[in-house]
Amino acid sequence: MSESISTGPDWLPLENMATAYWQSEVLFAALELELFARLEEDSALEALSAAANCRGPELERLLLALESLGLVENRDGGWYNSKSARRYLVSGRESYLGDFLLYRRYLQAPWAKLSAKVSSQPLAPALNAADDYERRTLHYVRAMDALARLKAQDIVPILAALGWQGPVLDIGGGSGALSRALLSGVEGGRALLYELPEVLRAAAELYPRPAAWRGIEIKPGDFRQQEFQESFGLVLLGNFLHIYGRRETGELLEKAAGLTMPGGLLVIHDYFPDTGRRASAVKGRLYDINMMLNTCNGRCHLSSELAVLLPDDFEPGVLHDLPGDSSIFISRRRAQ
Repeated sequence: MSESISTGPDWLPLENMATAYWQSEVLFAALELELFARLEEDSALEALSAAANCRGPELERLLLALESLGLVENRDGGWYNSKSARRYLVSGRESYLGDFLLYRRYLQAPWAKLSAKVSSQPLAPALNAADDYERRTLHYVRAMDALARLKAQDIVPILAALGWQGPVLDIGGGSGALSRALLSGVEGGRALLYELPEVLRAAAELYPRPAAWRGIEIKPGDFRQQEFQESFGLVLLGNFLHIYGRRETGELLEKAAGLTMPGGLLVIHDYFPDTGRRASAVKGRLYDINMMLNTCNGRCHLSSELAVLLPDDFEPGVLHDLPGDSSIFISRRRAQ
């Protein structure tokens, strides 16, 4: 079940501009692999994987991204080109545009030099591959904090309307933006922010004043290995599960559920490809490709997959679309 609560915020077009290349790279990859031409010959994933010399699971994720962009369709277990793909993206046809589109990719590299072309002096990039791990982590945490503060403005009212009680367990919460927003104005509220040590060091650099950590206890470590001595009224998993594959996600969700008090809420903030809002679903599929490229085995999970993994003493989860491009999946543990 998905509940859409608002139209997009004014910052979302900027995010879409910054990730516009995700769509073009999905198209370019499909053209390079000649997927559209091969789909005219066979619609079965296994046959397509063999013909294109592709890994089946990864190819399926690429096809799902192409489907979200309206370039292919999945019907009766088979994959088929859309009308526009059949007309313009199948090599050998008179109207084929693939060579033209791939030439656009050839022109892409110089665009990265646009600021240098305009500037009258050398520009140092904000971040590059030569930077050490601590510096890259600081940039990552600062970036995620900026986004999390915006998302918190939308998440906090939803949780307030549902009614929640502490303490809060914030797993993978970065600099603690959501916990900070939840505790604001809550007298005596308490949150435990559980994060990797290097992330917490960066967070301390971003928020050096003790007042910023009022009510928030930090604990460094790997959640997968940590044993907890208490349970929590609100357990948050924010942009965390997409780092892991299906098996690990099941184990992590089971652990997080076990730490939730009876009557408490388990909240998962992420990008969900099965949201009912098309723009968010497209982002979910593209973010899934991003996870495939930038993690060992991460993926964007369907909310329906997570719902099946919930223990029996949890209510059916509800997916709430945020005004931006992500959603929160919420389930309450039944009171004993």
